[in-house]
Amino acid sequence: MNDPSAFARGATRNESPSGDEPTKAYAERYKDVWSRAGSRYRVRAAGLLLVNLILFAGVGSFAFWLRSGEVFAPATQGYWESLLAALRFGSASTISLGTLLTEPISVQQTEMQIWVVGLLMAALIAIPILISLLYRFWSSLPFVAVVGFLAVMPWLAITLLASCLIASVRPFRSRYRFMSAMFGLVPAVVYLILAFSGTNDVLVGVVDPVDRIKFVAPWVLAIVAATAVFALVLIIAQFVDYRPGTVAPLLAVLFVLPVALFENYVGRDTLYYRLLESSARASFRDVDASQPLEAFVEQEWLRHPLPRPARQAIRERTEIAWLFALSDLSQQRSVILEQQMDFVDKCDEFVYYFPESRFAYHALFLKARALDLRIDEEEFRRTKWIRFYDGFPREASRSTWEIIALNRPESMLGAVAALRLAELEARDCDIDRALSRLDELAQRFGGRIDAERVLTAPVADGIADWRIDPQDAAAAGFLPIDADRVLLDAMRLRDLLRNNRDPIYGYDPICGGQIWSRGPRFGMLDCIPRHPSYRDQLKSLMKAYPNAQAQDNLALESAKALPAGAQKVTLLEECLRRYPNGDAAAEALFRLGVTQRVLGRTSEAEKSFGRLLAEHAKSIWAGESIRFGVDPMRVAARLTEGERR
Repeated sequence: MNDPSAFARGATRNESPSGDEPTKAYAERYKDVWSRAGSRYRVRAAGLLLVNLILFAGVGSFAFWLRSGEVFAPATQGYWESLLAALRFGSASTISLGTLLTEPISVQQTEMQIWVVGLLMAALIAIPILISLLYRFWSSLPFVAVVGFLAVMPWLAITLLASCLIASVRPFRSRYRFMSAMFGLVPAVVYLILAFSGTNDVLVGVVDPVDRIKFVAPWVLAIVAATAVFALVLIIAQFVDYRPGTVAPLLAVLFVLPVALFENYVGRDTLYYRLLESSARASFRDVDASQPLEAFVEQEWLRHPLPRPARQAIRERTEIAWLFALSDLSQQRSVILEQQMDFVDKCDEFVYYFPESRFAYHALFLKARALDLRIDEEEFRRTKWIRFYDGFPREASRSTWEIIALNRPESMLGAVAALRLAELEARDCDIDRALSRLDELAQRFGGRIDAERVLTAPVADGIADWRIDPQDAAAAGFLPIDADRVLLDAMRLRDLLRNNRDPIYGYDPICGGQIWSRGPRFGMLDCIPRHPSYRDQLKSLMKAYPNAQAQDNLALESAKALPAGAQKVTLLEECLRRYPNGDAAAEALFRLGVTQRVLGRTSEAEKSFGRLLAEHAKSIWAGESIRFGVDPMRVAARLTEGERR
């Protein structure tokens, strides 16, 4: 202890003989955690740095989980492709902070997500800068790597690399560490400003300008929280003379706090349900099958939400279907059937793990809708676009619709379920039960849908005007429910069943001949409107049931199946001439007016709408014409002027 030579050797190494305190000579230099050279001290510093890194890895994994539902990014399929795609400027696959606020959980719907994202970003930004200040620049590199490779935010990682350099490396660093930290924060602030600009691009035409403050708040919160963390950690570090252990407690708080807020106020079920919605939009969006193979594969890959599957897997799955796409739909059907079954499994898995979630019945709705989806074959043959529709329910979805109708009768989910079940029951010739269900639906929702405002979701992925009931707005998100359309279809089916009980054929033309009858085993409701043979099937029904009460409805359906054009106008006018007093006359006038307007025949369209409003003022189609944009006063004035002339 009193050996002068030993003290001299210690002084040469800028340390005290005990190895616990820096010498007076070093005190004048820039201190950090590694200033003390004692082996015990170095081991302790390295151990606490490792603890910090482990905690920070948890923060990075949480950041990736919030976007993908996957905990460990490198283990996900297609990881490297997604990471490289995120580095490409202008790529549709770029992972931007703008989408972090809108997908999968939007801060507009879930305001607590503002705090979660803000505190999370504060941790991702502040901790690497503090590590570079207290442990030197090279110690911050693993933390920057966590941001790039575990959080999968490569541009933020590159920004933080610059921030750490500015904060800790000469000639950028300042003698005042807090000032160094604030200088280092500048690149991160610039990054967040650019992120807000990206968010603005995402929100244009989608979000009310008043609500845009919600998309600014997380970045402001991140900057303020990062500044507060800088001040607190550096004060503590100076108080303990830059010994290790000052970062870990604050890092633990920054890790636990957003996780706790998310778990208690947002919920894992919210994340997984929103991912389920994203998966539905990705799996069943419109696809141009006429593209070259590589473009087709690229489009298929980009439309998947994070974490994306490997590009090669997408290629293998779509290549055969693409080869046959221009001539045959059979291969496409097999691929789409596989997608439907995969998605149905995801819905069942969600309900299994979150049976008490407020989203459980929304997941069942998505499942039933996926089971009902069909390809519009006529559209495919005409344009080579694969488009889906779900207006003709399948038997496979019946049990799911029954669960929704039984448990959520007052919601719009229950309204859709009631309509689908009524359609299935009518096709089964259980007319009384179908009418009872439709009467109940009209009584429950008829006035409410017209009186209450209905929210309109953003136009995305080729799907426009998806609407939800305000009662379910917080939970439903962007479910594909058009309330007006649901009620219109329900009332149309109710009128069809009420007005077409034929004294001779009964309901055979509507739902198919029974065992004892001689007519076809299918009826009008069994025919799929978008099937290529739809009009041929209707013609065979008109021939099988001459002079049936439903002849006008069969003729109207045959005309509706045609695209807008002169032939469609001719058939609609013929339907009105042959069946002027039929129950289908009101809809025929509406369809005629719409077709004439599409063809630019404005004066003829006004006459058709005027006749509809005059002769069928109480019909559902008169109300639909007003929603379509027809001005009753203007139409009446034009008709009066025409009579005078």
